[in-house]
Amino acid sequence: MISLPVTTTGGAIQNKMSKNSSAKILPPREPGSFLVGNYDFKPTIPTYLELWRKHGDLITLVTFGQTMIVVCGHKTLTEVLEQNGENTYEHPFVFGFREYFECSGILGAFGQVWKKQRKFVIDTLRKIDSGSANQESHVADVVEDFLKDVELANGQPIEMKKVINTNHCNIIFSLLFGEKFEHGDETLSRLAGLVEEAGYAVSDSGVLSFFEWLKYLPGDLFKAKRLRYLVDEIKKVVKESADKHKEKTHDADATDFIYSFMQEQERMTQAGEDMEGFTDRDMILFGFGFLFGGIPVTHALAWSFLYLVHHPDVVSNMQKEIDNIIGKNRLPTMEDRPSLPYCQAVIYEVLRMASVSSGAPAHVLSADIEVNGYTLPKDAWLIPGLSTINWDPSIHTEPEKFNPGRFINDEGQLFGYEKVYTSFFIGPRTCLGQSLAMIEMFLIITSVVQKYDIGNEPGNPLVSLEGIYKGVHIPSPYNLCLKNRL
Repeated sequence: MISLPVTTTGGAIQNKMSKNSSAKILPPREPGSFLVGNYDFKPTIPTYLELWRKHGDLITLVTFGQTMIVVCGHKTLTEVLEQNGENTYEHPFVFGFREYFECSGILGAFGQVWKKQRKFVIDTLRKIDSGSANQESHVADVVEDFLKDVELANGQPIEMKKVINTNHCNIIFSLLFGEKFEHGDETLSRLAGLVEEAGYAVSDSGVLSFFEWLKYLPGDLFKAKRLRYLVDEIKKVVKESADKHKEKTHDADATDFIYSFMQEQERMTQAGEDMEGFTDRDMILFGFGFLFGGIPVTHALAWSFLYLVHHPDVVSNMQKEIDNIIGKNRLPTMEDRPSLPYCQAVIYEVLRMASVSSGAPAHVLSADIEVNGYTLPKDAWLIPGLSTINWDPSIHTEPEKFNPGRFINDEGQLFGYEKVYTSFFIGPRTCLGQSLAMIEMFLIITSVVQKYDIGNEPGNPLVSLEGIYKGVHIPSPYNLCLKNRL
């Protein structure tokens, strides 16, 4: 079932296009069912690849009258999302954005508010990285907590997703408020659980974008009530933390996001500027968006350790590289990154194979655009098939094979990995957390591999690498045994 929420029902859009756009040629259409059209479309890697091979870079789907264009291939995705970015950067105004983000925050904002908030994030990240408490330091502090969790398991099976979610949530909290939760804090554990469940619930509630009235039915079949509860609880934690933050005396060089947000509020007030996008309500939604926006990173880390337990030879190669360059007496840092090309290649290969953002959020066309001889009409949805780049055999030989060596040349240097960064999207909506995600993945993965051998839970088969699709591509739950290296 399609996980992309749509607001239009019936045949209104399709009929309007056929009446008013007779000279326009839409991309080839994938046949659908009577009335519901392509509602059974699943945004999976195999589905994108099948449609791509069958129809080419552009495919038309119609679901309950809403026209959607699936966009595949690096060249065409770049043309549509980057070169035509001014006409394709907006998200549709649908159930998830109204209920979840209230059309604010870095993920839910539209138009000028989104542009103002995005500029604020970019400026604040620069300010953070220019100070002593840069992004790496926030991650490094939490890496120690991650290793404590592993150590406490004492070689017994450990639920990797739970450890990853909790510590990632702490990294985001640290960036937002300038301080992290103490290791083992119950509020942190609860917050991480709320964020994870909310990610699943928003996917399950997608049908409400077609028929919002369904949320009023008895029970909670489409998770609308549960989603509302989860969202409110997460916002409550953010608000309580923000209120405490306001009462603190801050250092002049404090650079955390919430303090920077308050500074921007003060500047705008003194300048008499319109506060749209920077009210106290927006501050809470901003923090909420940061927590929610990090969900794909947790899945990428979970995929990383699952791929590693499937490929012990890769782990061995990583350990040899780390031992030769760093040794065992200190943890890896980002300064070590250029000297660890194989470890970097492993991370790129995980991002490529897993294609976590296979079901990337839909965009909407604000004007007609012409691409590859076809018209992509205004108000149509764009479904980015990012995984077609990662699985393109003309870019990556034998893409179905997990092979970090594809990114290492004969001189032992990294090469050919640049297109993997499209996993963080293309164009104006490129993920602002890309640099943080890469720091987090590098420091956590190399630190764990340096200290531990990675083994499967005894008595259980290895968990499949097929995964599950819940808006994003996630691995099935699994436990690992991480034992100290001799």
